Amino acid sequence: MTTPVERLVKGIESAEKSIQQLKELESELQRLRTDVEEIIYDSTATAETLRPKLTEVKSQIERLGPAPKDQPEAPAIAAERARLNTIAAALDGAVKSVELTWVRGKQMIDRITVMRYQIFSRNLFERRASPLLPSLWHDVYERLPSITGRAQYYGAHWFERSSRQWLALICVIAGTLVAAFLIGRVVDHWIEKKRAGFEGIPSFFDRINQAAIVAPARMLGPMIAAAILYAGFDSLDMFFSPWERLSETVLWGVLIYIAGSGMARVALAPRHPEWRLIPVDDDTASFILTIVKAILGVYILDTVLVEFGRAIYVPLAVTVAQGFITNLLTAGLLALLALKPFVAQTGPLRVVNHLDRVDANAGKRLAPLSIKLPILALAIFIAGSSTVGYVALGRYVAQQIVLTGTVLAIAGLIYLGVRALTRRREGANSAVGAFLESRFGIERTRQSQIVKLCEAAVLLALLFAALPLLMMQWGFSGADIRDWAKALFFGFEIGQFRISLIRILIGIILFIALLFLTRITQRWLREHVLAQDRMDAGVANSVDLAVGYVGVSVAVLMAVSYAGLDVTNLAIVAGALSVGIGFGLQSVVNNFVSGLILLAERPIKVGDWIVVGDQQGNVRRISVRSTEIETFDRASLIVPNSELISGRVLNWTHRNMLGRVVIKVSTDMKASPKAVIEILEQVARRQPNVQEKPPPLAVLETFTPDSLMFSLSFTLSNVNAGGRVKSELHIAILDAFREAGIYATLH
Repeated sequence: MTTPVERLVKGIESAEKSIQQLKELESELQRLRTDVEEIIYDSTATAETLRPKLTEVKSQIERLGPAPKDQPEAPAIAAERARLNTIAAALDGAVKSVELTWVRGKQMIDRITVMRYQIFSRNLFERRASPLLPSLWHDVYERLPSITGRAQYYGAHWFERSSRQWLALICVIAGTLVAAFLIGRVVDHWIEKKRAGFEGIPSFFDRINQAAIVAPARMLGPMIAAAILYAGFDSLDMFFSPWERLSETVLWGVLIYIAGSGMARVALAPRHPEWRLIPVDDDTASFILTIVKAILGVYILDTVLVEFGRAIYVPLAVTVAQGFITNLLTAGLLALLALKPFVAQTGPLRVVNHLDRVDANAGKRLAPLSIKLPILALAIFIAGSSTVGYVALGRYVAQQIVLTGTVLAIAGLIYLGVRALTRRREGANSAVGAFLESRFGIERTRQSQIVKLCEAAVLLALLFAALPLLMMQWGFSGADIRDWAKALFFGFEIGQFRISLIRILIGIILFIALLFLTRITQRWLREHVLAQDRMDAGVANSVDLAVGYVGVSVAVLMAVSYAGLDVTNLAIVAGALSVGIGFGLQSVVNNFVSGLILLAERPIKVGDWIVVGDQQGNVRRISVRSTEIETFDRASLIVPNSELISGRVLNWTHRNMLGRVVIKVSTDMKASPKAVIEILEQVARRQPNVQEKPPPLAVLETFTPDSLMFSLSFTLSNVNAGGRVKSELHIAILDAFREAGIYATLH
């Protein structure tokens, strides 16, 4: 049972002894770190296996109960208790040993990390004799014959093996060339066909969009060819010792050259100025592209020579001399690039987009200063540090120009490609916005919010993808980056809280997805279920708002819970803040609760004709805080929900659309009351909007020495049409009285 534990303890003790002997060997420290990580993983797995067994044994001991104190325990029970206690003690000791091994392993990882950084810093900032001194070159001259002899020996061995299978090697090389040629032709034809569809001068967004597609397409052929060539030679066993690592170095160098030169070619486009991203003329574009390719070539040459020197055991003096030469070549190329005048692009392309503007001093040697001065400073630093003896530091900076520059260029191109899809251009909608509008029918305002969220998410993902690559180029090990990323994404503790970035990000994504699903559900309900003719407008509005509130509440709770925040703690915090909310946000909470009451009891519904104070109109929208009323003057009256609950409101259409209307008429004393009543009731019965039951009723209300006062009351099927019906009845009553010779006045 404890054999795995003993093995783990011995493993960590052996690692602790080894670390004292490997202070100067970075590669061995990396190997030792891998061994320690395996021990940590095994210790975690072993502890997870032992803890349930320990819990089970302890539960069995608890079932036996405490041992009796006043009388002897039964022999069988005592023996079983002793056996279980022995097992529990062994398991508990094993678990503690494993946990101690885990802690010691973590401490070992920290020590190895510190030692590796010390080695890296010491090698980087180690100063040697200036390469300008004759002693270095004299030493190189003396060691050159032995280096040449070893290179000839290993080279002859390689050529001897290749001569035995020369036909297969020729087939691999021929296949590589044919594949590169065919893929290149297909890609060129596809690019020409794609660009032929554009009419006029492409905008900056069009050029960025094309560059994001064309750049990887142009890299495809050379990269596939390099992979085929490497795989073919490897299958023929041509990468035997000491050429294994050198072949990998050459492959990665070629891939970096293809990526860097491909990016530069697409950005500068020497033969296609209409697709150029950098606004310079053709000669300047060709010159910059040549310099970029030369810098990439020097980097690959330096990397391959260093690895070749390790393979054939080249002395340190020769490596220093070689690094000094390549550093000077890189510095010279950077100086040429900085001192070359950049001539601005002319013609209609010059003013296609505001992003194409060039510095007003374009054409001068150091213009634009924001670009030329850093390049010139890097050239001076590389040459100066190498000259005074810091060759490793100069080489490191020269390498970072290539490696970091390539990663940033690819990331920048991807970001610009994303912007080309998410940003509006020349007044038109963005590509993503047009898709959201055509596919889901989302309005422009919400489109903008979704597009911004998508752009921010892609930018964040791009940052997380590019940062590890940059850190690896800056000297951090992959294991360190992995550990930091694991702690960042999967959790690190601050006090009693454990924060996990990946859970927070997933929680945000989950909230956005659920909110988006809620909006789609509301839209589907409005268009297919709530839009039916028999559906009451108030019911439809209540259902729509209820679905929205429930969806948002569920999205918030699920997102917060998945992000790792305890909902019960939030409830406690909310309870503690309830007093402050009661005083500071009393009106807001009052209106919110009143809004829920309006939606539940529905004394007022969307579409109702209501009178509030001296204002009246139709209810258009009931939200959480207030209700929107559209007056008959087409003005919006915003009323807090609490006023509609606590105040007096006249609702003409609360239960149905029926409404009673009264028209008052006065005549002179000569008119016959019975004739007037009969005329009024007949006119009302002939109106189609007047209900038959109850029938219209005309009465003599009062009279004076000069006039008789009558009233006509009737019921309308739709009280909202009262104004139009009254107008029609007024006209009909006037015509009827004129025919009867009765003089009347409407009130």
